[in-house]
Amino acid sequence: MLVLVRRRGAAFDAIIQALKHGGIPVAGADRLKLTEHIAIIDLMNLADALLLPQDDLALATALKSPLFGLDDDDLYSIAHERTGSLRDALGERAASDAKLNDALKRLISCEKRFAGETPFAFYAWLLGGDGGRARILRRLGYEANDALDEFLELALGYERKAPASLQGFVGWLRAADTEVKRDMEITRDEVRVMTVHGAKGLEAPVVFMIDTTSSPSDSQRMNLIHVPQGNAAPGPSGVVVWAGKKSDDPEAVALAREAMRQDTEDEYRRLLYVAMTRAADRLIVGGCMPGNRNAVREHSWYDLIQKGLENSGLHMQQVPPPDGVVKRYTRPGDAVPVPSAAPRLAAAPPPALPAWLRGMAGDRPRRESLLRPSDAKDDDRFTALPGEAERQRKMAMQRGNLVHRLLQSLPEIAAEKRRDTAMGFLTRKALQTDGWTDIERGTLAKQVLTLLTEPGLAALFGPGSRAEVAVAGRLTRLDGSTFLVSGQIDRLVVTPSEVRIVDYKTNHNPPRKLVAAPKAYIRQLALYRGVLARLYPDRPVRAALLWTETIEMMEISSAALDAELAAIIAA
Repeated sequence: MLVLVRRRGAAFDAIIQALKHGGIPVAGADRLKLTEHIAIIDLMNLADALLLPQDDLALATALKSPLFGLDDDDLYSIAHERTGSLRDALGERAASDAKLNDALKRLISCEKRFAGETPFAFYAWLLGGDGGRARILRRLGYEANDALDEFLELALGYERKAPASLQGFVGWLRAADTEVKRDMEITRDEVRVMTVHGAKGLEAPVVFMIDTTSSPSDSQRMNLIHVPQGNAAPGPSGVVVWAGKKSDDPEAVALAREAMRQDTEDEYRRLLYVAMTRAADRLIVGGCMPGNRNAVREHSWYDLIQKGLENSGLHMQQVPPPDGVVKRYTRPGDAVPVPSAAPRLAAAPPPALPAWLRGMAGDRPRRESLLRPSDAKDDDRFTALPGEAERQRKMAMQRGNLVHRLLQSLPEIAAEKRRDTAMGFLTRKALQTDGWTDIERGTLAKQVLTLLTEPGLAALFGPGSRAEVAVAGRLTRLDGSTFLVSGQIDRLVVTPSEVRIVDYKTNHNPPRKLVAAPKAYIRQLALYRGVLARLYPDRPVRAALLWTETIEMMEISSAALDAELAAIIAA
C-alpha cells in the first residue's frame, strides 16, 4: 500500500505515528533529515556539553531533554544567581534535590564513559543500557525510533572510516547535514508513506491520497514575480520583481503574476494525475478540512476528483457510519454489497512479559576477534582482466550490485510480473548506471529472468527459500579461544533433510573447475557452513557458488570446506 501526500508536514508525521501505534508495518518516512530531528539534536547537545563542560547552553538543552527530564523550574533553580558554570551549579544543588541528584548521577556516568568508548558504544549504552531510548519515546512517540536507529547506524559507519572519537563524529554529522533516503522502489510487506513527487514511477494495488484539500497557493506564495525582459520568453533570464498588493500591479507584473499562477495550477494538476495513476486496483481519497473553512476549497484535488467521479457515470454506493459516510465508485458490473456496521471485537490483552525482559543485562566483556567472511581482501570478484577498459570494470561492479538486488527481490514477485518489475527497476537506476544502454539493461534483465526459470535452480528460488540472510555465530579455535563470525548469505534453503547455502558470484569469466575457484570464496562458505552446522546439527549443510554469467552451480565438496575451516581454527 502507498499513502501519498503533497508535502511532508503534520499530516505526514501523524499518518506514520498512527500506523505504528496501530501495529501496522510501515516503512517510515521516505526522507529524514537527521540533524533536524529533535531527538538527534538532544543527543548532539549532550555531546557538546561533555566535550566542553563550559558550554552552559548545550548542557542546559541536554538537561531539559528526555535524557535527563528537567524542566524550566529545575533549570532556574540551578542557574539563577550562580557564580560558576552550570555544571558546577548542578553539583552544588544536587545534594538537596532528589531530581537534580538523579540528573547529576546520569551526567557523571556519561562523563566517565564518553572519553573511553567509541561513539557507537557510548550512544548504544546511553539509549539502551541507560534507558535513554525509552525516555525519548515516552515524550516524542514511537516515530522517533526511525531517527535513533539511523543515528546509531551512522555512528557505526563512521567508526569504519575515521578515528572513533565523539568530537570527530559530531563534527562530521553536522558538516554532512545528513538526509536519510529510504529505498521505496521494490515492493515490501510494509505500508509506504511518501510524497507524490517521490512516488513517480512506483505503483501499488491500494493507494491512499490523504492530503487533497490544500490549494496550490498553500505552498506557492507569489512574493517574487518573474517578469520577461523585452521579447524574451518567461524564465530565469527575465527580471525578478518583489510583488506588493495585487491591486497595485502594473500591467506587465499583473500578466507575469497570472502566468506564474497558471503554471502553478498546471503543475498542481499534473501531480494529481501522477498521484491517481499510482493505484493499480483501488484508490482511496480523503483529506483534512481546512480549519478556516466550512467547505472543501474549489479546484482542490478533492474537489476535482469529486466532480469528476460524479459526472463519470460510475455506480456510487454509500458506506454507512461508524467510519463516516464514504462514497464508493465502481463500474456497474463490479458493485459489491455494502458491509454492515458489525460491532468490533474487543482487543485481546497483551501477553505478560517475563521478568528477565525488564532486568538489566550484566556486563560480559569479551576479547573475541570478529571475522566477516565477505570482507576477505583477496576477493577478486571485480578484478580487471588485462586490457579491460575502465568502463567495463565500472559496469562489472554495477552489474554485480544489480544482479544481487534483482535475485533478492524478484523471486517474491509473481512470475508474470517479474520482467516488468525488473525493467522498471533498471530504468529507475539508469542515472546511477551511467553509460548503460537500453539493450544492455534488457540483456541483464533477461539473464536474471533466465536464471530464475532454470529447472535445476527451482528449489533454490522456490517457496521456503530466503534471500540476504544475516548470519552470526561463534566458533572455537584449537587453543580453546573463540572468534565471532558475521556475514550475509545470498540465498539460504532449509528443508527437513538438508540446509543449502548459495553465494552469487558475477565474475565475467568464472572458473570451470573447483580447484580454480578463488580461495576467498571457499573460505567464505566454510565459515557460513561452520556456523549453520551448529544451528542445524541434525542435517547436512551443503554450500555452492552460483556463477550468474554462465548460470552454473558449482557445489563445494564437504572435504574442501572442512579443510578450509580446519585451517582457520588452527590459525
